[in-house]
Amino acid sequence: MLIVLHIALWWDFPGAVSRSLLLVHLGIFLIWQPLWSREHELKWSGLTIFFLLTAGLLFWLSWLIIAFWMVLLIGLIGGRVGQRRSDRAAYMIGACFLVFELIIWVVPEMFTLKRSISDEIAKPLGFALYALPAMLMTLSGEERPSRESGTVDFLYGVTVALLVVVLVLGSLLSMYHLGAPYPVALFQTVVGITLFLLAISWLWTPFAGFSGLGQLWARYLLNVGTPFERWLADVSSEAAQHQSPEHFLEGALAHLIELPWVTGCEWHVESRAGLIGCETSFPLEIETRELKLRLFTPRPITTGLQLHGQLLVRLIADFHQAKRREQELANQAHIRAIHETGARVTHDIKNLLQSLYAMTSAVTTAHTQRPEEVQALLARQFPHLTQRLQLALDKLQAPQHAPATIRTLNDWWEALRRRNDADDIQFAAEIDSDVQIPSEFFDSVVENLLENARYKRQNEPKLQIGVCLTAHAEKLQVLVSDDGTAIPAEVAESLFHSPVQSANGLGIGLYQSATQARELGLELFLHSNRTGSVSFALRSVDFDSGVKKVVKRDHSPRKMGSTEQG
Repeated sequence: MLIVLHIALWWDFPGAVSRSLLLVHLGIFLIWQPLWSREHELKWSGLTIFFLLTAGLLFWLSWLIIAFWMVLLIGLIGGRVGQRRSDRAAYMIGACFLVFELIIWVVPEMFTLKRSISDEIAKPLGFALYALPAMLMTLSGEERPSRESGTVDFLYGVTVALLVVVLVLGSLLSMYHLGAPYPVALFQTVVGITLFLLAISWLWTPFAGFSGLGQLWARYLLNVGTPFERWLADVSSEAAQHQSPEHFLEGALAHLIELPWVTGCEWHVESRAGLIGCETSFPLEIETRELKLRLFTPRPITTGLQLHGQLLVRLIADFHQAKRREQELANQAHIRAIHETGARVTHDIKNLLQSLYAMTSAVTTAHTQRPEEVQALLARQFPHLTQRLQLALDKLQAPQHAPATIRTLNDWWEALRRRNDADDIQFAAEIDSDVQIPSEFFDSVVENLLENARYKRQNEPKLQIGVCLTAHAEKLQVLVSDDGTAIPAEVAESLFHSPVQSANGLGIGLYQSATQARELGLELFLHSNRTGSVSFALRSVDFDSGVKKVVKRDHSPRKMGSTEQG
């Protein structure tokens, strides 16, 4: 196509041979053209228009029409976006050929500038231009650009075509204004355009605190004439202020109608609907998965504003959906807190009932023989049972605001020993640092472990149970142990990570205790699990951080050791 065009222009333009060659050139162009896909069938209407334009071009053939046609070809070739390197090289060669053909031969002939370029220079240049199409012919079959490689980018094509037009007109203006020869004026224009492109590229890139023209251009495209960033800040502020999705939606839509191109908004969310602003005869309906909006504008809006409105509505819908998910998570957290509190209270009540059953059995067996001991036992146990029942009632009434009972470690230990002095349990303590602890949690864990050991003693009557307390400056540990059979491995693996099957309870006591211990900076684990030595330990993971969470240090520590058997 390029070779035939070159021969037609350098032969006897605009003679009969040149017109025939141009007809061949247009036929080859119809095969090469990137506008119609080869899979599409050409319609007679399009072919008729093309034939009429071809006939008009050949009938009124002139250098001006040829210049226009070559600028059009430059735009089509310059706008091709190739993926392969060979494609880009081929398009670059074709564009360079057309530009050289235009400025070396067509423009001088059109403005009768042949005196500026002598025949001794023009003819060698004309023969030299054959080298560019020949370079395309030398490309191998694998490297040749395919017909489907790349598409025509309108912006690229227009930019390249306008640059060529500016080059030609700038050269003519410089030649006529300064009186310089055409080659000199052409060189001056090329240098001027080069400097202009370098300046634009330099300003386009951010430097020295300047954001660059690229960011300004992107901001303009995003704004589309609206204060987008300020509106987005207002919507974010509404999202931070309102926890309710409905209140956020009303506030966000109130900011939406403050935009200059929006007069009103009608919204629908599930079974709720509303109208903000005033209606007009130009609605724009935008619907998302959960939100349906109808924006009213004072005049018909363009496609750009329609896309911009869809972007704004999608942002509001995303914020609204996030608010709804946040509310659902809050409700689930509340329900989970109630559920966990109910499970803990149920477990505490089970332990209380077991304690009452043990007291009832002791009273029944020793009522007639040792009434004084029974009365002393009841005097020690009933206040503690009353306190535990009151704590359970407080949890039921306010599960998230139940106050924690704080006691010193020595007082808690003495109370624990007195409550269990009727059982065959060995107590040992080594307290070097008296601290304040959440006695309710410690009571719950230790009583649960002791109840499990007592139930185990029913099957193993000679079982020995022991509780050991160790409190040093860097360690706090409560150890509950027995010398019975080991816990099965499959039960021990999930003992503190999930509920387990239990024959005498719910199977969630140790799981809940371990979860609450982690929240308090403590650790509940199976210390030893072998026949003859089964022990559970509750200890502080990081004693200093644990003190900040669950205990408060006493600056007058004292040392106390005791070993008793009840």
